[in-house]
Amino acid sequence: MVTFREDNEINCYIAMTGEHKIETLLIVYFSLVSLFSIPGNANEWQEQKIQQALFEMYNLNNVAAHQHFKEVLNSQPFHPLAPMAELATDWLKNQEELGYQEGNRILASRIDSVLAIYHDKLKANPQNGELEFYYGCTYGLKARLSLGEKDYLGVLINGYNAVRYIKAAERHQPDFIELQIPFGVFNYYVGISRGYMQIASWIMNTSGSKEEGLAQMRYAAHNARYSCYEARSILAMVTLYFESDYESTLYYAEMMASDFPNNPYYNYLAGEALIQMGRYAEAEKQIKRIKQLLPKLKPKTQKEYWSKLHQLQGSLALKKGDLATAEKELRAVIDNYDQEMDVQLGFALLRLGNVYDLTGRRELAVQCYQRAYGLKNRSQACQLAKLYLKTPYTQ
Repeated sequence: MVTFREDNEINCYIAMTGEHKIETLLIVYFSLVSLFSIPGNANEWQEQKIQQALFEMYNLNNVAAHQHFKEVLNSQPFHPLAPMAELATDWLKNQEELGYQEGNRILASRIDSVLAIYHDKLKANPQNGELEFYYGCTYGLKARLSLGEKDYLGVLINGYNAVRYIKAAERHQPDFIELQIPFGVFNYYVGISRGYMQIASWIMNTSGSKEEGLAQMRYAAHNARYSCYEARSILAMVTLYFESDYESTLYYAEMMASDFPNNPYYNYLAGEALIQMGRYAEAEKQIKRIKQLLPKLKPKTQKEYWSKLHQLQGSLALKKGDLATAEKELRAVIDNYDQEMDVQLGFALLRLGNVYDLTGRRELAVQCYQRAYGLKNRSQACQLAKLYLKTPYTQ
């Protein structure tokens, strides 16, 4: 369990965000983790609907997930998860169908009305930890929007409110196991960040330790009733991109792929891990599975997974020494990259730089490494790019 210091916390928060931005990963997980945290007062019908919604969402059927959450929102008794979950799945649905920009615009037009629901409910029940948790997560989602718009004052204000209400939830409901996810992500990300982010751990009286953050996420992955799925998904991503712990990536990605067989994301993560582990035949099976799932995806999601396929195929070709194919596939990722997050881009740039080094084109390799390092997203790609700027890559 974590406890908090209250004194002068707003000044500390301003210091923590001295560059006028909150790190994207932290906001994303604070704002979305509520989807996987189900209160104990759900009736049986609501519980079934929520389970169906989660299953559909993890299988990339956001339309069905949104409909289930909308029905819960319109039912009685009031369910604390419902307003946030309906809003967030509507956002995911709109991003998939209309694109990131239009999805964000619709979310911005709706989010204040959802905040008002939680505000009014908390007036009547001011120490309800579940309401406080979802209220804070909704503010986190608003901070996420502000970040996309480069409204750094909005990021500061909304991000502070997110932390404040999630902290209050812990005070009023300390046995709420779903808090392990945001605090685990918080500790982990503070642990891998620059010095000024360490002030955040002082505010929240947590360790700010990468190791403790990983332990908290693992605890949720194996013990939480609902948020275990999100914990496993986060761990699969973190261990791949930030830890290079490919055994753990494969463990969690295969677990998720088994539970949600229509979601190619977990095949992609497993494929990346298998390539780095030298298990090429198994990686090719993951590539084949993604190709089988592609026709079932929405057009904009198809585009994203074509990019991921190029990444896998290019990475596999690099490991096998087929440098011409590797260059072609990795260039396809980089030249057409339009995803919101840039971690995958960093690895594509890094590996294309590796190709250029192996083919004697050092100047082009340096350009790729500079771009990868310049992303500064704290992934292993950034760290390796810095290394290869000094010493050319050799296989």
